[in-house]
Amino acid sequence: MKTIGQFYREKVLSQQGLTLKELPADGDVIAVEQDLFGWKLRIGRKSIPCRSEAEARFLAVLRDAGMTEIQVPDDDSYLAEILPALEKLKARVDEIIESYLDAVRDPQARETVRREVFAEITQ
Repeated sequence: MKTIGQFYREKVLSQQGLTLKELPADGDVIAVEQDLFGWKLRIGRKSIPCRSEAEARFLAVLRDAGMTEIQVPDDDSYLAEILPALEKLKARVDEIIESYLDAVRDPQARETVRREVFAEITQ
């Protein structure tokens, strides 16, 4: 199974035409929202404008994995093409992590372990 970091390097960083998005490191609640002006990613109280739903979902997945500086492909069709595989990979990683954290009852310890695991697999 690929790690999120491997997927990101192979499918994103290998592309031409990338835009760097810097996301806030603080803020636990991550939500993809649509308003009158288009799509945005809300992280805590801050919102980041996005050009499409695919871009907002892409950023949400990687930010939830702990990344704060993310290169985003400029091609929306390519982004929409790779997004399902990225979301599936992230869901599988979440399942694996949660299966190992079932015995840990302290929420702070669970979050610390989760954050450290994601930091390792997004490199």
